[in-house]
Amino acid sequence: MASSIDVTLTPDADESLRRFVHSLPETFEQGGRVIYRQRNEIRVFDLPDGRQINVKRYRVPPLPLRFVYTFFRAPKARRAYDYALRLRQAGIETPTPLACLIERQGGLLRRSYFVSEQVPHDRNFYEFGRGGIDGREDILRAFARFTARVHEAGFLHADYSPGNILFRKGAQGIDFCLVDINRMHFGPVSVRSGCENFARLWGGDGMFFLLAKVYAEAREADEVQCTAWMLSARRAFWRRFARKRPLPIALDDVAAEGHRKKLSVILSTYNQPEWLEKVLWGYEAQTDRRFEVVIADDGSDDRTRSLIERMQGEVTFPIRHVWHPDNGFRKCEILNRAIAEATTGYLLFSDGDCIPRCDFVAVHLARRAPGRFLSGGYHKLPMATSKAITRDDILSGRCFRSPWLKSHGMPRSFKNNKLTAFGLKERLLNTFTPTRPTWNGHNASGWLLDILAANGFDERMAYGGEDRELGERLENAGIRGRQIRYSAICLHLDHSRGYVTPDALRFNRALRRETRTRRLTRTPFGIVKEEQPKQQPEV
Repeated sequence: MASSIDVTLTPDADESLRRFVHSLPETFEQGGRVIYRQRNEIRVFDLPDGRQINVKRYRVPPLPLRFVYTFFRAPKARRAYDYALRLRQAGIETPTPLACLIERQGGLLRRSYFVSEQVPHDRNFYEFGRGGIDGREDILRAFARFTARVHEAGFLHADYSPGNILFRKGAQGIDFCLVDINRMHFGPVSVRSGCENFARLWGGDGMFFLLAKVYAEAREADEVQCTAWMLSARRAFWRRFARKRPLPIALDDVAAEGHRKKLSVILSTYNQPEWLEKVLWGYEAQTDRRFEVVIADDGSDDRTRSLIERMQGEVTFPIRHVWHPDNGFRKCEILNRAIAEATTGYLLFSDGDCIPRCDFVAVHLARRAPGRFLSGGYHKLPMATSKAITRDDILSGRCFRSPWLKSHGMPRSFKNNKLTAFGLKERLLNTFTPTRPTWNGHNASGWLLDILAANGFDERMAYGGEDRELGERLENAGIRGRQIRYSAICLHLDHSRGYVTPDALRFNRALRRETRTRRLTRTPFGIVKEEQPKQQPEV
């Protein structure tokens, strides 16, 4: 069967290089030293003049791809050569392309070779799959800025994996070099696409938090949103990977099966399916996915059940629906049933009208500590703003930005500082806020064992401080609140409160007064129904 060879050489190629490239089909397997051999093979050759040459030989493609690479698409070696010229012209480091050789048989592509200079970069990003990032933060910061520059220049490496990112540290700083570049996209790169480009890298959450922070700074983007996009894409990629083959390294929260959840989110709701849907999309946007959701439904009609069944097929976290018939305000009772349904050792309580920011779960997990419960707040929205929020506003994080909220009816207020409190500002506001760290049902978390020791919520209580009473029993038992109202952010959607009555408020205040006065640590009217005291509190 007739064969042919097409060779493309750099214009300044000398005779020694020309002879070497033309001889590759006969000499490749006998010469050089192998530095990589799987589907493709890479060898390094020493020319007589001392130059080191890197040659990548691509495997013989399956027959259908031989047709594709012959008639419809350039072979990989040809693309690697052309793309290297484009990258270097833009000032982006990649091995200097010297030649590509295309070998055909019977008119169809058989093998192809990409020839380049061997680079001195002696490290790659596989090293970040081992151990933490301590002492290597400078590399990650430089890499995030380098990647931002690549993206701003209109290049997106479609195989941005650890082995394809080489680097070295020298007196002038850290140099990066991209290899295996035959799969590239050219054109504007959005911030979201840029963040998702990091998905194939190995490393822990701390590495990606740092990459997202510096990448966001370099592209003048929102840090929280970049973190959400980066971690979400990383998780999705490795879960897909794990369905086909074993994970190559422990990757925190991305194990496909048997992954242990760290936290149970318990959401209370009653006949607010429109608001509940927005809240569930908020949990879909979370950067830390180590959670389940248990919905404590105080007697909603079938609209809520239908919504939950639909959302169970649209979100990537598990949802369980705990329901009892509508018999008035029995929130404490359904919350206790939801506690019993939780499968983790740490519980986060919120409401079905509070949309969490993408780092909501991550903050609660990061700040938890023995002997403490966490006390957050909410950012209350007017009705017009509540209705304006869409699924895309939630997933993109737009609805947590002050300019967006102001343009949709949110009045100016000191409380808007919650939305821009990061770093030192966040710590100062949490420390010096006059608000006590109480147990707030819309944003509080604690250890399951502590809550069980208190016997959960007091089921005698109607609306009005029923959540605070649990926190007061925890405090009586030595479990102290920790303020995170400027760290764990949620947006409270507006609604009416037809269940509020003066008598119920007076009764609840009396119960709370008794809890504080008698230093009660446990209620007999909770999860476990115990022998009940004969005397009711004085109203």
